[in-house]
Amino acid sequence: MKYNAGKGKIGERGEIVIDGKLREELGIGPGWRGFQFVGEGRLKIYFMPPDDGRPLAGSLAEYVTEENRYDEEDWPEVRDRAWAIAMKKKYKEWK
Repeated sequence: MKYNAGKGKIGERGEIVIDGKLREELGIGPGWRGFQFVGEGRLKIYFMPPDDGRPLAGSLAEYVTEENRYDEEDWPEVRDRAWAIAMKKKYKEWK
């Protein structure tokens, strides 16, 4: 794993500014979501790209049931919940 130190800072409201070179290396930009947690005594952040606007109904149709249907306005909550479940499965330190 490659580590490149960058200069970041903490804003007045606690926001973290990630060095531009690191953002470029990771390919992250405006609209990306950062899921963060403490693991092994360190802050860990995993990034998820913004929605590309393409409907997923066709590729996921076989998995949609009445129990897991949601309204369009609930999508951000549903997406975040699914991401958290995936992170818990992949990373043991995720709580």
